[in-house]
Amino acid sequence: MAIHRFKFSTELNDKIQIFANLHMYDETFKETFDEWCETPEMSELIAREDAYLSRHNYRTNTKHKIYRSIKYYYVKKFASHNITNEHKQRSKPNKISKDIMDTIKRHLQEEFNKNAAFKPSETFDEFKTIIKNDDPLIKKCYKNQYYQIKNKMYNVNVE
Repeated sequence: MAIHRFKFSTELNDKIQIFANLHMYDETFKETFDEWCETPEMSELIAREDAYLSRHNYRTNTKHKIYRSIKYYYVKKFASHNITNEHKQRSKPNKISKDIMDTIKRHLQEEFNKNAAFKPSETFDEFKTIIKNDDPLIKKCYKNQYYQIKNKMYNVNVE
């Protein structure tokens, strides 16, 4: 049965990973790869891999297959793993002050007392004039609080 996809032997795979990690940023990657393949140890490993693959009707040049794997898979894999957590900065969650949150809750409660079927889009413009702030985060919090209060009222009525 012919092989169309395969994994390299464990020994060769280990060598490939080491090479990819060391030379991922080399400008002369192709030349370095050719020199690496000509070393006695790698020549023997590649010859064994080639013999195995030819026994299983794999017709692609093994050295070319190794090069493509390193260049387009292993280098990208190691480049993405080399970004350490120190360089990744988590964004801090945006928070609204407690005063504004309390104002939102009071305003929504008043609106629910007037008309339980109101929509937050209808009352938010009025609320903006009260707090004199047009932050999109406030709008999001306003709508979230509306749905939380509405669901709490609905759940109380159902029970």
